[in-house]
Amino acid sequence: STPAAICGTGTVVLGATASTGTINWYSALTGGTSLATGASFTTPSIAATTTYFVDATANGCTTATRTSVAATVNAIPTITASTPASRCGTGTVVLGATASAGTINWYAAATGGTSLATGASFTTPSIAATTTYFVDATANGCTTATRTSVAATVNAIPTATATAATTTTLCTGGSVVVNANTGTGLTYQWLNNNAPIATATNASYTATAAGSYRVLVSNASGCRDTSTAVAVIVNTIPTITASTPAS
Repeated sequence: STPAAICGTGTVVLGATASTGTINWYSALTGGTSLATGASFTTPSIAATTTYFVDATANGCTTATRTSVAATVNAIPTITASTPASRCGTGTVVLGATASAGTINWYAAATGGTSLATGASFTTPSIAATTTYFVDATANGCTTATRTSVAATVNAIPTATATAATTTTLCTGGSVVVNANTGTGLTYQWLNNNAPIATATNASYTATAAGSYRVLVSNASGCRDTSTAVAVIVNTIPTITASTPAS
């Protein structure tokens, strides 16, 4: 006998050979009427694994017992969840997916092509722009009908610059305005000697103390850049500590 399998609901073609006579197909081990005769039998559409039975008749003699032949219906796996991911600037992105069963396969296209990798997670090659990958699953020879898209997003990194409006060598009590580059959706954090200044969250900062001033610029995607430093030097104003009157 020749069992067979399909993926999902449908018909299955079973087979059998006999030493002689006519082959008869049944839905039960005993009793009932023959569903069909012949070396092959196409089942009706079935949604679950079903066992059929076969015997043979020759010259009025019939096989003592019927032989079972399985028509197996394997479930088609599905992608039950996917996890897109993002990064700032060029580099790799780790994507994720889960399936109802089987092996998860990753592709560069919605159809065709060869699998890039298998598994619940996939690390992309280094990419400089947002790229869409695709995923399906295979179990018992059955593959998801369509692939699921999973986005690897590359967000731009803002450029941070800091420049002083005037000279950065001051006398005690003086000040200098340090300006950052401006743009839509940017936020700012000023640093002095790499320590955040609590009140310095605007595009410019008035420095009155000596130090090394930088600005951390972030955009709406959470990507950030830190400027080069602007060094501010504060010189002490000399005082007259003694005088000598003339005689």
